[in-house]
Amino acid sequence: MSKPRSHFSTAFVAATFCVAATAGAQGRAEVSDSLLRRIHDLDSVMIARSRAVDSIRHSLVRSLPPVDVHRGGLWVRTDSALAPRVRLAVDSVTALVERRGGTVLASRIASHVLVAIRDSVRSPFGMRPAVMLLADTTRRWTVGRVQMPANPSTQQLAAGLTVLVEQLAMQGTDSSLAAWVMVGRAPLSAPTASENAEHYIELATTESAAIRRCRAHDFASCADALGIDSLPGSRLERWYAPQDYRSLLETVAPGREDSAAVVAWMRCRDDRDEIACRAAATALPNDRIPLPLSASARYALVREVLDAGGPGAYDRLLTATGTTRARLAAASGEPLDSTVARWLARVERSRPDRMHVPTALIVASLGWTAAFLSLALIRRTSWA
Repeated sequence: MSKPRSHFSTAFVAATFCVAATAGAQGRAEVSDSLLRRIHDLDSVMIARSRAVDSIRHSLVRSLPPVDVHRGGLWVRTDSALAPRVRLAVDSVTALVERRGGTVLASRIASHVLVAIRDSVRSPFGMRPAVMLLADTTRRWTVGRVQMPANPSTQQLAAGLTVLVEQLAMQGTDSSLAAWVMVGRAPLSAPTASENAEHYIELATTESAAIRRCRAHDFASCADALGIDSLPGSRLERWYAPQDYRSLLETVAPGREDSAAVVAWMRCRDDRDEIACRAAATALPNDRIPLPLSASARYALVREVLDAGGPGAYDRLLTATGTTRARLAAASGEPLDSTVARWLARVERSRPDRMHVPTALIVASLGWTAAFLSLALIRRTSWA
């Protein structure tokens, strides 16, 4: 009896094991099939998305215009209609680069291809034609871009190309020089009358003890106000006097964590309380005191440096080492005080004239006034 039972038990265990093994194999096969289907589904999604990305890429990227204009280190692609004016504009900009730059600047510009293409832009009444100058790209949307009228003149094209070249000249500049200039462009072009007038207005209207000393030909104070040198003392002491505090506090405020200083700042702003202005100004951290002169003034000084240095001046500014004063002096080829003195004289000579009202506008105003008076008298007579 025991032997048949033992055989039966063995057979039962073997059968159970076979069934379990078969079920496990089928389960593993089903899991493998499920994973394979999942992989195929993901592949299909990736293919569809890559095709969508390629479609968007092709819609944004255009073919290069057919005409190649190349002068010196400046390379521009455009169409046949714009090509004659673009050639003249490129000649003008190339001469500008040669006058103030050098081999380093030329090689930096030569590594890019500028594009002048016809495009359309939005306007209040729909789309209107325009010409776009793009920096080293044929995409519609790019950082370096200048919008031109639909039929730009040679002078307008030269001005737009100059803006792009000035932006390219500052790309890759070391952080210390870029942080000091803080404009993102190299001043290769000559200043306009409006720019000179803005520099004079800034110098004449900014309430700062350092600027007042600078205008009195204290060139050390000029360099300090421009952020070139640092005189002894805190920024507040060097740059501003107590009578300047209220104007200073219009541009900067104490931190919210200093409640007493915030209250003093509000009393200074609203009540013109001099004691409160002094308390709020002296509570400002040293690193929050703003420079008296803006980046626009520093930009104008760099232009004066390049004018003094002549060909290769911008190359020397890029490659020189040391302090900002040393680099500016190396670029100009003269002591910095001489350059600052000439910059100050130029700004002082740029005082804008008082607003001139055209004679035609005066005559037109008188005519309209007479017409309104005549109409009023006629209506009064008819009422009588």
